[in-house]
Amino acid sequence: MENKETAKKYFDAMVAGNFDEMNKLKTPDCVYWLGGEGSWPFGGYQSLENQAKLWATVAERFPDGMKMTLQSITADEERAALYVHIRGIRKDGRIYENHVMLLLTFKEGLISGFYEYLDTIMVNELFCGPMDDVKA
Repeated sequence: MENKETAKKYFDAMVAGNFDEMNKLKTPDCVYWLGGEGSWPFGGYQSLENQAKLWATVAERFPDGMKMTLQSITADEERAALYVHIRGIRKDGRIYENHVMLLLTFKEGLISGFYEYLDTIMVNELFCGPMDDVKA
């Protein structure tokens, strides 16, 4: 499978929330890094425990999930770059809308690194900041 095809398959699994399929496409030692190291709780290299906290935060604050739209993929023998638009409505009505670059690195046909570049100010505010009063 070519890297572009693997990247697309991974993205489709991510959109579907199919973690088993995502894991099949990664090396056991795959690293996950988010932009904003040191400037927000989820910036930098992520342990499996921190990844679980991030997904739990997203699920709690965005009960209808995030709509992820793949804009483009560029790939070569070692990497794939995915340009993604993400939009979600937080449970207090605030909108999260971000344009994200995902850089995937590959080793023996599997994803060995996942690097996410995004608007860290907005993501910190909406993922980690205080919630507005929710009207019942």
